[in-house]
Amino acid sequence: MAFTSCGISILTVNYVKQCPEDSKSWQMAAKRMDCDGIEQDCQQGIRADSHQFVFQYHCVINVWRNATLEVCAFNRTLLGYCAEFNILGSVIQDNYYADCTKHDPPCPSVYNSAEAYKYQSCYKLVEQNERNTKIISAAKRTSGNLTTPFISIFFRFIIRKLLHI
Repeated sequence: MAFTSCGISILTVNYVKQCPEDSKSWQMAAKRMDCDGIEQDCQQGIRADSHQFVFQYHCVINVWRNATLEVCAFNRTLLGYCAEFNILGSVIQDNYYADCTKHDPPCPSVYNSAEAYKYQSCYKLVEQNERNTKIISAAKRTSGNLTTPFISIFFRFIIRKLLHI
């Protein structure tokens, strides 16, 4: 399975509070981003008739599952994990810490990355991480020096249990 990256994708990254929730809002966001209008030469090594790799709009989580972002990138076939954009690799890829086949409702074991909006539970991971970060920050502000390491370890354990890591 080839990872098709495109350096120009990094220049299109736009952090957003919310990703599209349905096909209509996805189409509106895609039109606004106008990925088709972006000049890029990344498709030179790809067959002209290939539908496997299309430079198009995505709204996905980041690698750390603490932000959502819009980006123009090549689509990918994902294997049951939430879609993420890896800034260092300039590529859409599976987030192996986010198995969406176990979410409610689950994503399919194979899906196109451009259809990530169909699997809203992936975006909820960002909300959960924001909530957990606020709890940890509040705990650090109210705890003493000896208590801080214990609370930090305790919350890491809780977060891992919540995320099933």
